[in-house]
Amino acid sequence: LAEIKNTCLKAYENQEYPFEELVEAVDVQRDMSRNPLFDVMLVYQNNEQSDFNLENTQSEGIGVEGTVAKFDLTFNVTEFDGQFGVILEYCTDLFQAETADEIIKHFEVILRKVTESVGQKIGEIEMATVEEKQLIHNEFNATETDYPRDKTVVELFEEQVKKTPDNIALEFEDEKLTYAELNAKANSLAYKLRGMGVMPDDFVAIIADRSVEMIAGIYGVIKAGGAYVPIDPTLPEDRINYMISDSKAKVILKHTEQKINISGDIQVIELADEGNWNGSTEDPEKINKPENLVYCIYTSGTTGMPKGVMIQNRSLMNYVKTVGDNFYIHNGIIPLITNYAFDLTVTAIIGAPLLGRELVIFANEYALAKYASKNDVAVLKMTPSHLNMLMDEIENLGDCHIHALMIGGEALARPLMTRIFSVIGEDTEIINEYGPTETTVASSYAKVKNEDKITIGKPFYNTQIYIMNEMTFCGIGVPGELCIAGEGLARGYLNRPELTAEKFVKNPFGEGRMYRTGDLARWLPDGNIEYLGRIDEQVKIRGFRIELGEIESRIREIENIRDCAVIARADASGEKAIYAYYTGDSEISISVIRERLAETLPEYMVPAYMMQIDAIPVTRNGKLDRRALPEIEAKATREYVAPRNEIEEKICGIFSEILNVEQVGIKDSFFELGGHSLRATRLVNRIEAETGT
Repeated sequence: LAEIKNTCLKAYENQEYPFEELVEAVDVQRDMSRNPLFDVMLVYQNNEQSDFNLENTQSEGIGVEGTVAKFDLTFNVTEFDGQFGVILEYCTDLFQAETADEIIKHFEVILRKVTESVGQKIGEIEMATVEEKQLIHNEFNATETDYPRDKTVVELFEEQVKKTPDNIALEFEDEKLTYAELNAKANSLAYKLRGMGVMPDDFVAIIADRSVEMIAGIYGVIKAGGAYVPIDPTLPEDRINYMISDSKAKVILKHTEQKINISGDIQVIELADEGNWNGSTEDPEKINKPENLVYCIYTSGTTGMPKGVMIQNRSLMNYVKTVGDNFYIHNGIIPLITNYAFDLTVTAIIGAPLLGRELVIFANEYALAKYASKNDVAVLKMTPSHLNMLMDEIENLGDCHIHALMIGGEALARPLMTRIFSVIGEDTEIINEYGPTETTVASSYAKVKNEDKITIGKPFYNTQIYIMNEMTFCGIGVPGELCIAGEGLARGYLNRPELTAEKFVKNPFGEGRMYRTGDLARWLPDGNIEYLGRIDEQVKIRGFRIELGEIESRIREIENIRDCAVIARADASGEKAIYAYYTGDSEISISVIRERLAETLPEYMVPAYMMQIDAIPVTRNGKLDRRALPEIEAKATREYVAPRNEIEEKICGIFSEILNVEQVGIKDSFFELGGHSLRATRLVNRIEAETGT
């Protein structure tokens, strides 16, 4: 054995001895119950992790500083003078000393509880220590702050109008409105809506393109006392009519170039008609209270149809207070560029006017980048997908005056954060905001620096966050479901009492309810929260919350399709995309499926990549085997027709670059090759840059 140990040392020092020969040399010793040689061999295999230390390689030496960790984590139970001791060995490349300490503390709690009650189920054992519980409850969740809980959006807006009547409140292209002018337009519409029977908690649907009228319409609904339901005019007609029917909208406000056939006998106001803005401009009598609804936003649902999330004035007041104190602290405008049917935009649409800031609507990323190259932008809120596009435009222009970036809707990744600091500069404040629609836009935030660990930070004002394993409390560092309590919680889901009861449960740690997000997270020792992904099948694509089950249910409705599986994964360009796999009785064209899905699903929910396969792979327990699903390569599906002139050659080249497809012909479909709305925007910008058109 000593001879082979010397051989190991020589091999380590000279880096020349074949490892396979060492294995053969010790194979004869396998009948020995305790053989230090195997410890040496393990160290040899893992010498890249730490310094080679022959003296500390035997099992008896573990727990001593300088020991080489043979595995990521090793628990050793050893007898000492008639008692048992537990030693934890860990790899310092993977775990910090503080983490190892927490693991040992939690293990001790489990051991004590097991011995106190041997009959309880393991899953019911709560491993958090008393000290951790006190820290999480009394320090991490110490968020109580005064806010205008007894006021509504109407009251705060009218107070701001009186303070700054002549300041610019809203701008879109060549049109500007002062606070007084915006208030007058909203009042005029509010009187008309009240005359049509709109009362508190009544819904008014808005189907509008970007415009001054879109914002004035929203404030008109709120000042009438109702709740607005924003609907994207580019959605499929069936989906639009479902939202109108499900919300039982009393009135529809329209301002769009899209041709939409609205079913049912519902009153419609065309906002482009100047006659609808000519009523009284005096502030109407206030009839809504803090507990009344202010908006209802629809998100994807597992049942095949979207679900409406109802938000009250009081919850929105708490959000606006947090935003005003912590984010709106820089000089400059507040831009609006994201689709208004996405609750991320509430920060600008409601926050800017209530906090006395100028709201500017931009048509696209290029227009915003051009503005920011010459003017101050106080706070810009976007999804990571949109930000990547904006960085492209800013790099081309070479200058930028954006003081703070709020990032929401998707997880913030390190490459994007590095790129932001590289393009805009280290002085830019990055705010990573987290929160589902059900908690009024967001419920936690972190101001992150370039070298920082990316977290979702700490709770908003009057918000408590708990990490739970079912209904047991998780300690610091332990992953679990992120649950939220406090003032920001929605009233619930519209017309979905069972789902509301399932997701909004009784708060076991205080008054009121607690919302179960379905997100996986853990507390860090400094009180920040690390987001770890989803527990269920919900995903975020370009900021939109999508239930994959809804897409699957729609695919299964298509004739001749037997079964399907829908997943989200990164494509060749590194962007998260939706992949659909389906089986059928005969060959089914992808273009046919795409057309059928476009009739009922919004563009962002139509899978970018699809493939027909013989059978959906499953694991031994009958669940979908995602690893067995084949990769889908983006490639031309039509007969290749080469470019015929310089313009077509440029466009095909741009298609190829943006879609990461090797060869594109003039008959190929942008969307069949994995294109989507954000890539289409990049496409348009590139074509303009290359051709001048």
